[in-house]
Amino acid sequence: MAADGSYRITGGAPLPDPARVAAAAAVLDTDPPESFAEAARAAALDRLERALGAVRTGDLTEAVAQLTHARSVIEDLAPAGLEPRTGLGGLFDSRGRRLKRFRARFASAMTGLADVARDMTDRIEGVTQRNGTLDSVWKDLREAVGELDTHLSAVFARLAPVAADAEPTPLHRRGSTLTAGRQAALRTLPLIRSVQNTDVRLADSLAACRAGIDAWAEDWKDGLGLAGRRPKRVRPDQTRLARTRNALLAGIEAALTELDTARTRRAEIAARIEALRRPL
Repeated sequence: MAADGSYRITGGAPLPDPARVAAAAAVLDTDPPESFAEAARAAALDRLERALGAVRTGDLTEAVAQLTHARSVIEDLAPAGLEPRTGLGGLFDSRGRRLKRFRARFASAMTGLADVARDMTDRIEGVTQRNGTLDSVWKDLREAVGELDTHLSAVFARLAPVAADAEPTPLHRRGSTLTAGRQAALRTLPLIRSVQNTDVRLADSLAACRAGIDAWAEDWKDGLGLAGRRPKRVRPDQTRLARTRNALLAGIEAALTELDTARTRRAEIAARIEALRRPL
């Protein structure tokens, strides 16, 4: 292990405060190397565990199931169903009967999608809360890196170069242990930010989908003659209904894509943090 500060990662935490380094160095005069800075190391490991726990929270499986079901409901509610059959099959069919049945199916779909919309609102709030938790963990972990930097600076100031084949001293071994903890914590910081960035995109996509459900419901209520005073004769514009239906389906598809990305990214990041934590 080099005694020149090469344990640091370029662009990482700022240089430690010399006064705090001197105070840490004074502890080396009284404490055995094997336990030096153990509180700082333990704090870093605890914050790594907190980071791992925060990344793993917020299961998205139910959200995927709900949006998949919503997509199926909307796909089945095609405006073409308003058109009466032709030929013999249409003898007992009419636009009025079709409209009545279609309105009933729309009302049922709207009730179900209202539940989905509420769930999405809750999930957006959950993502926001989780982002705050991750921010707190990130700040605490960065603080732990700075604390380990202070103690490592004190260690490396005491180390003398040793031959490559020489037995490392207890202080060398302690420096290696502290360095491993410091590097794991430092490498976790950008991973936390990566999860947060993924969550922001997910929240935006869910919000857009939530707004799309509202827009679809309002447009179809108006287009099907269900808004305000109901006119006696209604002939819905199928092109208009199809346009808002397709927009909602596109929004659901985008949200499902972001949900899949978020689940995959969270699993990847959790695995990487766990790999950093495991050997410490």
